[in-house]
Amino acid sequence: MIERRENARYEMELPVTLRTRGKLIPGACLDISAGGLCLLTDFTEEIEEGLVEVVVDLSPRYRDVALRGRVLRFQKGVGQRVAVQFTSPDSKGMQTLKNFLSQQVN
Repeated sequence: MIERRENARYEMELPVTLRTRGKLIPGACLDISAGGLCLLTDFTEEIEEGLVEVVVDLSPRYRDVALRGRVLRFQKGVGQRVAVQFTSPDSKGMQTLKNFLSQQVN
């Protein structure tokens, strides 16, 4: 299977909070790119596909970075994996994320 991605993906564990339908769901980022992220959470209820806000602490310098996106899919298992695609490419949070990711290459 060939994966076609527009953005480089970085495996890194980062604290994440997913805000959806009035709920705050804590989790951990498994991988992140300028296009989206995959997170793992112990939240036991089903997370519906749809619009969400993700707040991620990228580093001590880049804390509480808010990104808008939509849940593409979730997968239950030991924890629940949630794939989120970012939807606001021109937001301040997205610019912060892109700056952070560009520093990971160097």
